[in-house]
Amino acid sequence: MNASVEAPRKIRTEAELQALPEDGFIHELVDGEIVMSPKNVFFHSDICSELAAALRSFAKLNHLGAVLESNAGFRMSNSNIRAPDVSFISRARLEAKGFKRSTRRFFPGAPDLAVEVLSLRNTRKEINERLQDFFSGGTRAAWIIDPGEKRVEICHSLAERQWVGEDRSLNGEDLLPGFSYPISDLFKPWDWE
Repeated sequence: MNASVEAPRKIRTEAELQALPEDGFIHELVDGEIVMSPKNVFFHSDICSELAAALRSFAKLNHLGAVLESNAGFRMSNSNIRAPDVSFISRARLEAKGFKRSTRRFFPGAPDLAVEVLSLRNTRKEINERLQDFFSGGTRAAWIIDPGEKRVEICHSLAERQWVGEDRSLNGEDLLPGFSYPISDLFKPWDWE
């Protein structure tokens, strides 16, 4: 009788993740494995760019903190390295962690605001796992944007979540006081269409 023995799974490290070549894909470290996200479609990327630009402009004008796109990694409390589609880190947290614009390491913790734009590949389980990492790592709010249904799930914890439609606006609450972005603007055609 032959008994097959599985080789032990190699646990990947943060150093291995950082050493990956720039290949145009988003890589994360999840439960000791390097996970690669496939390229996103045009609409997904355009939504991310539009929202990131609005958030960044507002945060910069008001000296509130940094807004980053999906190539920024965040080291979660469980050692996962996550890369939200768009993120905001408050100035207070950046200063407390000694982070400057020129810092060349992953941020230790989750962003204050994590934004994810759903694709056809995303599952509810995957999104819940990401939210679990974000909230346990310090996220205070998350926006899950659903382009297919033209709505956004506003999350303040895994349990406190609410879907809102195009007739509402994304509100910066106490993270970005005064920031407001109409949800319908996330999905509208370009001015020249």
